[in-house]
Formats: sequence, structure tokens, C-alpha cells
Amino acid sequence: MRVRLLNKIQNVIFIKANVPLRLVFITFATLLIVVIIGISSGQSSRSFIDNPNEETINAGEYFRAFPGKKSTASVVKIGLYLDSIYDLDLSKLNFKARGWIWYRWAKAPLIDGTLDPGQLGMFDLNFLDETDVNQVKSSEMPVWYKEPSGMGTFWNETSFDAKLSAPTINLRDYPFDRQQLRILVTNPVHTTKELIYQILQFRLPSSVFNISGYRLDGVSFSNDVRVFTSNFGDSSAVSWRDDSATSQSQATFNIFISRNPITSLFQIVLPIFIVNMLAVSTTRLPDSYWEVKIPAAPASTLSLIFLQNTFQQDLPQVSYITCMDLMFILSYLICFLCFADSLSNTLKSTTQSYSSLYGKLGAILLSISPLIVCGWLYLPFL
Repeated sequence: MRVRLLNKIQNVIFIKANVPLRLVFITFATLLIVVIIGISSGQSSRSFIDNPNEETINAGEYFRAFPGKKSTASVVKIGLYLDSIYDLDLSKLNFKARGWIWYRWAKAPLIDGTLDPGQLGMFDLNFLDETDVNQVKSSEMPVWYKEPSGMGTFWNETSFDAKLSAPTINLRDYPFDRQQLRILVTNPVHTTKELIYQILQFRLPSSVFNISGYRLDGVSFSNDVRVFTSNFGDSSAVSWRDDSATSQSQATFNIFISRNPITSLFQIVLPIFIVNMLAVSTTRLPDSYWEVKIPAAPASTLSLIFLQNTFQQDLPQVSYITCMDLMFILSYLICFLCFADSLSNTLKSTTQSYSSLYGKLGAILLSISPLIVCGWLYLPFL
């Protein structure tokens, strides 16, 4: 009786062990889809309060709507000269900059009708940590001189060395990405009713550009107005169009950089291509070399995992797919097809050369992968 029971258990185990592999994959994919749908539906059922985003609008558009502010506020003309820009940290979305902000004015801005000379020359930039900022005015007494028009003007400059935030960094096209770094200059106390910045100059010599892995494409600037989503007084909804929102004049300095495509090809694309090529090439071996064919794809997969972990060490965790992620997804799929090709040919033992559909699909996918990557980079709807 006991022996008969053991035989039945072994028969059941044997039958379960021979469940088709296709059924395992279908079950896994189905459960994965159910889990994703469950998570998505749970997130969509949450309720939140209204949380509008800040607006940054062109100063010309703003002062066309409120011409009185431009006539009463103090106009401070400024320029930015960068002595160095360095230490771009993609993983923490910040960079460092050092330079001077020079500024001149004819009428000093007032705070509630009174003059506070200590505030003029101290700037708010997009600092990452305001406790770690070196900002020094060149002189406590500004220089006075007469312009050719006969108007008297004051001049001064402020040096700074600080770590700045770079929230606009987008790595969708990495490692062929182009980035826009910004230096945003506002005043810590004055609103648009009291002070307006007017940019005269922006200089960043290419010789002082020290961000490794990127090249300097160019610079630009714009006179903007930063509109807050609150009046800092009550809970009422605000808008810049009816002048209920608090706003500040903002000088925006843009730095456009891009990664050298040749460097990206040799440092990132070439190692991935070599691993894929090795996996695909083994599918052409006769089945008598099954000891080589079967382990090749798993070994290539392990190499890809190592490369992916290495390349992502200096990158932030993002919520979207990057171009590098796409290359690794294609690579994993190629390795899977190569493994399926080697395994199916070895189990059937009916062929002596490369002829399986899986291997052909892997070779085709490797061949068209550059087109897929180019489509990702240049087609906006992908």
C-alpha cells in the first residue's frame, strides 16, 4: 500500500514536471499584467488637493499686461560672467558654477517706501543648498559714473561659487542626450512692483567649460517673471493675469550642452554590440557544439547585467525609459532568442547548422536595432 502511494506521488510529480514551458511563460505574463493593473487602479483611486504648478512667463508679455509696474519699479541692468562651470552630477541633478554678476542702476529699489542698500547685490540663484554658498560683493560702496546720455548710474559686482540645481535634466536620449543647464537669478526680497532685471550680457568662455563627457553648444538668456502659486497671505486661488499672485523678476541664463556621439558609441554602444554579436554568432555553430551554444546566451546575459549596472552607477533613478534602457531591452531579447534557438536545435537534433526561427529573429533584431534606436531619438511620438 505504501509503495503504491509513493508511485502515485512520483507519477504526479513527473506529470507536473512536464508542464509545457509555454504554459509557464503565459501564466507568468498573465499574473504580471494583473499585478500591474491592480497597482495602477490603486493609484488612480487616490484623491489629492489642487496643486497648480509655477509659471515662468516672458517679461515683455507680463509688463504689457501691467505697464504701470514697469514705470514705477527700479530697473537693474545685469550681466553674468562665468569663470568656471564644473562637476555636473547626473545622479543628483546638480552642477557647480563660479563667476561674477555685475549690475548697474540709476534708481535703487525700495521696500515699502524705504531703502535697504544691503539687499542690493545679494541674489537668489537656483541654489541646491543655501548654507553652502559663497557670495561676496566686490564693494560695499557702489561706483558712480555718468553715462554718455548724461544720466548718473551706480555700478557694482558680486562674485559667487555655488552648487546649483538642474531639475530640467532629461535622460530620455542618454547616451546621446542634449541638456539645458540654467542659472536663475532673482532677488531675495523684491517683487516685480519694486525691481525689474534687464540682462545686458552673458559670457561663458569655452576654455572654462569643465564638464567631462559633454561639450558646450552655446548660451542664451531671457528676461522672465517667476509667478508663484500663492499670494503668501491667504488660501485664495491666484493668477498673474489679475495680479493676485506674487511675482518676481527673474534673469534666466541658459547653457546648452551635448554629449559627444563618438564617445558614446565607443564607451557604451560598442560593448553592448560586442556582447550581442557573440551571442548571435554561436547560433551558427553545428549542434555538435551544444556545450558552447547553450551557455553562450546566458553568459552574454550576465555580461549585459554587469554592463547595465556599471553604466547606471552615475545616473539617477528615473520614471521613464531612456535610450540606453531601450538598447538593453533589445539586447536581453536577442539573448533570449539565441538561447531558445540553441536549446530547440539541441533538443530536436535534426539540424547540423543555423536554421532555427529563433536564431533568425535574433539576428534580424540585432541588424535593425540601430534603426529602432534612431527612431527613439528622432521620432517625438515614441
